[in-house]
Amino acid sequence: MGYYRGATICLNGHVVSNWDKNYQKHCKECGSQTISSCTNCDAAIEGEYHEPSIMVIGGTYQRPSHCQECGHAYPWTERVINNAVELLSLDENISEEHKLIIKNAFPDLMVETPATPVAVAKYKTYVPKAAETVQNGLKNIFVDVVSEAVKKSIWG
Repeated sequence: MGYYRGATICLNGHVVSNWDKNYQKHCKECGSQTISSCTNCDAAIEGEYHEPSIMVIGGTYQRPSHCQECGHAYPWTERVINNAVELLSLDENISEEHKLIIKNAFPDLMVETPATPVAVAKYKTYVPKAAETVQNGLKNIFVDVVSEAVKKSIWG
């Protein structure tokens, strides 16, 4: 019977170790503090799945967005959404009402749920009205954290 190893991930989302919890205190890439447990409920962040009887070479670890125990967004997920909201707030071309619609769609772009197609439609309807720098910035923020289906739907 296999089990999940602990992971160490920095607050910006860089995977420091997908095999050992509390691997190091700070990230080598950005210097940010690392965590190995949920900041909301203290559950361990799941790392690689380990099956003692099977040797795996070159696994494909996917950094989690939310805690598997309490469902709370991890700090790196919150930062992506907060950065997108801040960037959107700089735009002067979009009305406050439309900004609110877009902001509320951001979380559903990051996970596959029944609300994701609606979030994609909102994004595609209103973000093209934003300044080009905001459009490009939002793409840069989201391109590495949304699913392939969302990428294809929004950016082709």
